[in-house]
Order: sequence, then structure tokens, then C-alpha cells
Amino acid sequence: MTVFFPLDTARLRLQVDDKRKAKSTPAILSEIIKEEGLLAPYRGWFPVICSLCCSNFVYFYCLHSLKATWLQGQRSTPGRDLIFGIAAGVVNVLVTTPLWVVNTRLKLQGAVSGGSKFRNEDIHDDIR
Repeated sequence: MTVFFPLDTARLRLQVDDKRKAKSTPAILSEIIKEEGLLAPYRGWFPVICSLCCSNFVYFYCLHSLKATWLQGQRSTPGRDLIFGIAAGVVNVLVTTPLWVVNTRLKLQGAVSGGSKFRNEDIHDDIR
């Protein structure tokens, strides 16, 4: 997550900032670094890591709880494991989506460590 986090930052900026022209990823990242500083591509890293931990926790325990509840001594099959995995994934998404929404807002608003400089007038750096 740490290695590829700047790529996600560049992707998100290109999606949101209408005035930013599509260029290569290194060019986008160098623009962000020039405008906002060396640590700007990692803005919002810590909340994403925390959300990822929560997401993995929810998925893991939901999967094992489902298996323990429904199998009760029966043999596990690949089909059942797939169904349990899908159900655990659905629960995970439903429970942790608010965390990911907050992470995206933090990245865009610059609330974690300084302000982001967007070229789009519709995007503001204030938290409402």
C-alpha cells in the first residue's frame, strides 16, 4: 500500500481536478510535489492504512464466524468457501464503506497534513 499509494493519489487528482491535464503518472506526481511539497503524494496515507486494517479485520472475522456457524462440524467444500467468502465480502463492504468515503474526502480536502491545491474552483479545502 505504501509503495503504490502515490499512484492512487495521482489517479484521484486526475479524476477530480478538471483543469489538470492528463499526462504520464511521473509527470502528474512531479506536479503535485512541486505545488504541494514532497509528502503531498502520501497525504491521507495513515487513515487509509487504518481503514485497510479495519476492513481486513471485518472480513476475516466475518468469514470465520460464518464458517463456524453454518458448518458446525461438516466438511468445508470449495463451493461453500466461495459462498462464505462472498457473504463476508458483502458485509465488509457494507460496514467499511463509510471509512473509505472519509479517506477520499481527506485526500481531496487536505485535512490530514496541509491543503491541496486544486485547479478546479468547485473544489474547496474546507471541511464542512
